[in-house]
Amino acid sequence: MTPVLPPVVAVLQAGLRDGVAGALSAEVFARGRRVHASCHGALDAPGPRALRRDDLFDVASLTKVMATTTLAAQLAQAGALRLDAPVAETLPGFEAGGKGAVSARHLLAHASGLPEWRPYFESAARDPVAGQAFLPPGERPPPPSLAAAAIRGRAIVRELVLAEPLEAPPGARAAYCDPGFIALGLAVEALAGASLAGLAERRVFGPLGLASTGFLDGADPARARARADGRTFVPTGRSAPRREVLCGAVNDDNAWAMGGVGGHAGLFSTASDVAAFGQAWLDALSGGRGPIPSDAAAEFARRDTATPGSGRALGWDTPSGAEPAIGSRLGRGPRGAIGHLGYTGCSLWIDLDAGVVCALLTNHVHPTGKSDKPRIRELRRRFHDAVAEGLGIG
Repeated sequence: MTPVLPPVVAVLQAGLRDGVAGALSAEVFARGRRVHASCHGALDAPGPRALRRDDLFDVASLTKVMATTTLAAQLAQAGALRLDAPVAETLPGFEAGGKGAVSARHLLAHASGLPEWRPYFESAARDPVAGQAFLPPGERPPPPSLAAAAIRGRAIVRELVLAEPLEAPPGARAAYCDPGFIALGLAVEALAGASLAGLAERRVFGPLGLASTGFLDGADPARARARADGRTFVPTGRSAPRREVLCGAVNDDNAWAMGGVGGHAGLFSTASDVAAFGQAWLDALSGGRGPIPSDAAAEFARRDTATPGSGRALGWDTPSGAEPAIGSRLGRGPRGAIGHLGYTGCSLWIDLDAGVVCALLTNHVHPTGKSDKPRIRELRRRFHDAVAEGLGIG
């Protein structure tokens, strides 16, 4: 029988009833043992039915930790990625716009001085080749014919990121930054000599047994089709630039312009896989051996104390502010917690002292494509407090 924590079920059912999300899936590990797994809500297509644990969510910015950060940790452990060296040594041209001193550490800690976001997809949409991916659904070529659009769109976004000027000196501020993680993904690819999608599958998801986790790479439509065949995707709402409600296509428009694969977004996964990934990081931080190197994991989980006002570690977030997403009871021990959020309504948090891993996946942005931040923030807090209640913590 699948274990459940009654307080967690109550919170998620309330979130469903209150319309915070139409689909919610959660999994919790405590001391390496699954203590909760449940899903709530329903899907309309391909036919009306209850949500299942193997349905795939767009996990949005969890991509930053599940793919890009973990690959960076592996490369740092191997000595291929020097955290404090200029990124321009790996990505020639990145020095433009005053970025010559920006390091991988700056990018990982969201301390590069780059802007939070830019609509790079708009340039791709205007391009005669890349713009094919942004045609209305009835006019858009089928996926096998969009590989050239994905390759061209990726090149356009790459050039825009390389040219992007700083808004602040490196290390002067902490500001959440998608362009920085796009750049970091490009640097990882350059160092390892392969695509981010392929690297993540071979070096992270495959070794960890995360069979339901991966990118749908538009530049490799046959592989994307094979990954999607037989799977059901949870919808994530309407994209104005693409003039459609998204389901089985990445929600982030910049990632879509790059063919569905970016260092900042693009992954699809399940709560089971996200929780297993979190457990693998917890094991590494406890000295265990595996695809996540323990020495690098310790470095990456350490809070950034050099950047004024930062609550970040390397790639990861830590609980900060008056009402952190992890709630009021978890992450309060001396080692604290690490985690990350995703715009679509997903989150992963790891309490390092209690040994608790919490994965919550929702499609909060469906059907509008927009987030009601106060409501999803409150659901996350209530969810994590319910986990603590169910486990007798705090």
